Amino acid sequence: MNRQQAEELLTRYTQGTASASERAMVEHWYESEAAGKKLADDHVFEHLDAEIWAGTLQKAGIARPVVHRRLFTAYRAAAAAAILLLISGALVFYLKDQKAVPVPPAAIAQQDIQPGGNKAVLTLSNGASISLTDAAEGELAKQGDSRISKTKEGQLMYEPGGGPAGAEAGKRNTISTPRGGQYRVDLPDGTRVWLNAASALTFPPSFAGLNDRSVTLSGEAYFEVAKDAGKPFKVISNGHTVEVLGTHFNVNAYNDEPDVKTTLLKGAVKVNGSLLKPGQQSVLHEGKISIRNAETEMETAWKNGEFIFNGQDFKTVMRMVSRWYDVDVVYEYDPAPFRIGGEVSRGRSITEVLKMLEVTGGVKFKIEDRKIKVIR
Repeated sequence: MNRQQAEELLTRYTQGTASASERAMVEHWYESEAAGKKLADDHVFEHLDAEIWAGTLQKAGIARPVVHRRLFTAYRAAAAAAILLLISGALVFYLKDQKAVPVPPAAIAQQDIQPGGNKAVLTLSNGASISLTDAAEGELAKQGDSRISKTKEGQLMYEPGGGPAGAEAGKRNTISTPRGGQYRVDLPDGTRVWLNAASALTFPPSFAGLNDRSVTLSGEAYFEVAKDAGKPFKVISNGHTVEVLGTHFNVNAYNDEPDVKTTLLKGAVKVNGSLLKPGQQSVLHEGKISIRNAETEMETAWKNGEFIFNGQDFKTVMRMVSRWYDVDVVYEYDPAPFRIGGEVSRGRSITEVLKMLEVTGGVKFKIEDRKIKVIR
C-alpha cells in the first residue's frame, strides 16, 4: 500500500463508505497499536491516546490533520491503521486485487498447500455414485423426467428429460463436497445452489407430484430460488427450516459451528416461523432464534472466491481455513482470544493466508503434511 492508497482509505473510513472488511481491518490495526501502550485512568486517556496517534503519524511522516472532535475517534483509528499497514508491510489482507507484497519472516515450514476447487460426488437414489470431479462434460444419468448432466463450466444440471412426470417422487439424490471442494447445482425447478466445502445437499430428482420443494442441507450453501407461488421451497438443516417462494439467501449449518445462520439478500424468508427482510440474518443458538442485521458481503464472500473477516474469532477463521484447504488444525497451545478483520482471495495458497494471519494476529504456524500447527 502506498501513501495515496492510505489516504484514500482514511477518506472512505471517515465518510462512512469503507467496506466492512476495510473497517474491520482499520480498527484492528489501531487496537493493535494501542495495545502497546498502558491505558491509564479515564482522565488521562485522551492524552495517552493522542500520544499513540502522534507516534504512528511521526513514523509514517504524515502531518497530523485537523479534524472535528466528533470525528476524532473514527479518524484516528483509520489513520493509525493505514499507517501501520504502510510501516508493517502487512498488506496481503485487503488489497486483494493487487499482488502480494513481502511479509515478515514466518515460522511456516517450506511447503505449501493449494486452495480447493470444483470437487463433488453425486449419489443417486439407487445408491450409485458419480465423481463430478472426474466426470466428463455431458449427460451423466437419467432419472424419471429428469436428465442429469455436467456443463462445460463444471456445474451439475437437472433438466426435463421427457420421462414420466412424478416417477421419482419420494426418492432423493445427494451432492456432497469434500473439504477443499465446492460445486454448483441447478435443481430440477431451476433453483441454483452453490455448495461450500464439506457440505451436502439432498433433494429429489424431480419436484413433480410433490406438495413442496424440500431439500436438506449439511454445511453451507447459497441459494437462488426459482419462483413457484404454488410450491414453496424449504431448506431443512439441524432443526432449522427456511421457507421461501423465490429469493436469494445463504445458510451456514456446519455441525462444528455453534450457530446455524441464515442470511437474506433478496426477497423474504421465514426461518422457524420468524420473518427475515433483506439484509437481515437469523441465528439459531441452542434452540433459540434471534434476528440481527447482517454483513451480507462477508457472509457470501466464499461464493465469490473470497474470505472476508469482520471480527470473527481466530478459531472460527481457522475452521474456515481447515475446510477450504482440506487440512487439520492442531493447537500446540491455546492462544488468547482475538478477532480477525480483512479479506483475502480463496485462490491464494495456504502459506500466503497463514502469513497474513501471523502478521495480523501475532500467532505462528507450522505446516506438517496436511496439518497446520499453531505454535508459540
